[in-house]
Amino acid sequence: MTKQDRAWADYSKHFRKDALPKIMSSAVALTIYSGDGSDFDVKQATELGAILLLDKPLILLSSPGVTLPSRLARAADLIIEDWSPDNHDAQDRLAEALKEIES
Repeated sequence: MTKQDRAWADYSKHFRKDALPKIMSSAVALTIYSGDGSDFDVKQATELGAILLLDKPLILLSSPGVTLPSRLARAADLIIEDWSPDNHDAQDRLAEALKEIES
């Protein structure tokens, strides 16, 4: 087994033990998209795949100035654009989105 194969096996084992149970037990999933794909996040991609395969409601937050990939946007139940943790308006929009998903 190569070093890369072991790394993937270790990641898969960790994901199944730690992240997957959390996703499975959640009522809704929330993810923040802040990139353009140049710094591809394997963990985020794996989480998004699990969220979609488990048919969990998905709230997608996009950072200011970010253009969402069109297919990712279509997969989201709700999108909050120009989200940042220090923006009170964005926080209010997130709270409303959570209420909407829960009802």
